[in-house]
Order: sequence, then structure tokens, then C-alpha cells
Amino acid sequence: MLYEPSSSLRPVVQLQKNSSDFFLSFFKKYENNMECRLGCSKCCYVDLSIFQSEAYVIVEWVNFLSSEEKQNLLNELCESESSPQKNTLGKTSSPCAFLNNGKCTIYDVRPNICRTQGLPLQYKISDVKNQVQLAVDVCPLNFTQENSMPERPEWLDLDRLNALQSIAENFFQKNNQDAKLTELENLVNKEGRIPLRKLKKFIVEMLKKEKF
Repeated sequence: MLYEPSSSLRPVVQLQKNSSDFFLSFFKKYENNMECRLGCSKCCYVDLSIFQSEAYVIVEWVNFLSSEEKQNLLNELCESESSPQKNTLGKTSSPCAFLNNGKCTIYDVRPNICRTQGLPLQYKISDVKNQVQLAVDVCPLNFTQENSMPERPEWLDLDRLNALQSIAENFFQKNNQDAKLTELENLVNKEGRIPLRKLKKFIVEMLKKEKF
């Protein structure tokens, strides 16, 4: 049975789907110049905090799993990787709390930032007197050959994506009051985000309380 998000989470889930569709379409054209595939998890060696709506999607998805799937997930989370490695920037960092054996244990409901990693991400760095300056960020493992970088029309507009993410988050905040989880609310940091490490601990404790 496929996971069906609650109404307040549908905008963020749809945005995540759109991001994944964009990535897949892009990857089909440029996969020979990209390292993004099963077996590469260098971008996962980072400590992330995510939007509250995305955290709720993950928790809701976990609750939607069958008893067997929940037990398997609990086993994976309890043996998640902890040894630091070099990430895409060459810095030694601990892995994402949800990484296990080089794979994402919550891949189906991973945050939006994970779905767009590896793409050329265009963003505005200044806008003075109608003179817009743009920059692009891309994984240093991708497009390493000379003249392999796609043209600007192919880049993902990060500013627009962030605006859509904020809209989806605001929709969730305004329409999810009745379904708020007090325990999950306690994980929110000063920036209004939920650290993945705290979210993993919350999910592990939640699953351990269940009888499979």
C-alpha cells in the first residue's frame, strides 16, 4: 500500500515529487557526467536540519509502514553508520543519522535538499539597480570534464525552490494544528527546523514502544 500524506502535507510531498522528477529528467541527459547513483553517499556526510513539514512526512510515513517494515527500519536505524568520512567538500564529517550501509533508510520520504543534491543549483547573490548577479553551486564530483557543465536554462532555480518550500511549510503550519505532535514540536531548533539526529532518536523510541 502506497503512503498517502495527510492534507496539510500534500503540498510539501508534491514539491518533493516535482524535485525528484526534475532530477531524474536531468540525470537521464547528463548521467555520464554525474556520480549520483547507488554507492555514492558522500553528500550524506553532513548534519542537516529540515523543515517541520518534512519531518512530519517522515514520521507519518513510518507510521504507515507494515509491522514487518517497521521492524526492519528499526533494525537499520539501530545499526546506522557513525564513522566520519570525507564528504563532497573534502571535509571529514559524521554521516547523516539515517544513512546505513551507504543507503538512505528513509529514501522514499527524504527531504527536498537531498532530492536536488548533485544538480547545478542557481541562486541570486546580488540585485543592485536591476543588475542581477547569479551564482551556481554543483557537487564537485559532477561535471568535472572541461565544457561538460550544462547551460544555464538547465539549472535548477534554488531561489524559486526555496520560495515554494516556504509556501508548503506555511500551509502545513496553518492547517496542521489539530495533528501536532507535542514530542516532535520539542525537537524544533531556534531556526524553526528539526535536526535529523533528533528526529532519528524520536523515531527509534517511537518504534521501540510498538509491539510488532
